[in-house]
Amino acid sequence: MLRFPRLFATALVLLVSVLGLGTLAGCGGPSAPVDPHAGHDHGAADDTAGEYAEALAGLAPADRELAEKQQICPVSEQPLGSMGTPVKVKVEGRDVLLCCAGCQQAIEADPQKYLAKLPD
Repeated sequence: MLRFPRLFATALVLLVSVLGLGTLAGCGGPSAPVDPHAGHDHGAADDTAGEYAEALAGLAPADRELAEKQQICPVSEQPLGSMGTPVKVKVEGRDVLLCCAGCQQAIEADPQKYLAKLPD
């Protein structure tokens, strides 16, 4: 009688192990690069400049001025406002706007690569 539950438990552990390997790799082990924009829509065909402007309206006046100068997210190269109100980060002492919080890890990992894309 005890054999079936043990066999079932063993099979379940094996299944979870096989299916969970990719997920567990992110817990300290090597992992594939993660796309910070997976599942994000950076602007469907019907998005307009007015919708981007509306997203930028959520910024403080000084940050709106920065957004007008910067225009794009240096990580995704998408227009600021395409993902809602941009996220402000400080990178190497410089204020930078990103399209979304998903871009923060990339710019912090390789700041020179992305800062080079921005206007002075």
